[in-house]
Amino acid sequence: MIVADMLSNILSWTNHHIQYLTRKVEVLSSYNVLLQSLVEAEQKQHDAELKAVELEKELQEQREKLGRDLHDGFGSQLTHLISRLELLAYHKLPDPNQLLRLSEFTREMNHTLRETIWLLDQEQITIEALGGRMHGLLLKIWEDREVPDLNWNLLTTKEKINVEPLIAMHLLRIAQEGTINSLKYARATQVNVTLEINQTGILLTISDNGIGLNSRSSTKGYGLSNIHKRAKEVQGTFYLDSSTSGTCIKVKLPLSA
Repeated sequence: MIVADMLSNILSWTNHHIQYLTRKVEVLSSYNVLLQSLVEAEQKQHDAELKAVELEKELQEQREKLGRDLHDGFGSQLTHLISRLELLAYHKLPDPNQLLRLSEFTREMNHTLRETIWLLDQEQITIEALGGRMHGLLLKIWEDREVPDLNWNLLTTKEKINVEPLIAMHLLRIAQEGTINSLKYARATQVNVTLEINQTGILLTISDNGIGLNSRSSTKGYGLSNIHKRAKEVQGTFYLDSSTSGTCIKVKLPLSA
């Protein structure tokens, strides 16, 4: 009996000890799972903070680049306007044609300023917003014009795609320079502007049925160097095809700089 009681006590103690150890293992396992979750949560928070800092840095760089574009472009335009007004001030009867040109130049400055301010206020720009702005820009350029005809196309996918403000600014400026110079030099009856956006990038095509670059009296005024410079600045590509039957400019830019 004594041996049986001892064995029973030993088995009971062993069973309780095994249960204790099992509970301890379960508690340690739960603790490790909780600790791992905590570490992962802290890592995610750290990554999110780093991403937020990087995003803020990128946005600040975008704003600085846009600000420089505003300063360089708008500042030089103001300098030109002031110098022309000073010259006109010396004449008692200013040339009406010069006054009209200055008036048109001032309107272009005002439009450029408003576009740049709009871009500075954006973190990301939707396809619809960019397409609407570009179409509005073209309609402004074609205001009171009957010739050449303007054909505008916006080609997109159903996917939600956003464009960085710096890229949008370059696209608007390229569209402005390319179409204005077509109006000035191409002698075209038709100008086509197509903006195509998808996940791989942005393609802007400006074509006309004019006389071509070789037939123009001044190719420097066509703004090709500015367009090429803008595309290169954001790692884009520039393509030009021109003949006596017309000129086609293609600019491909990434969605982000």
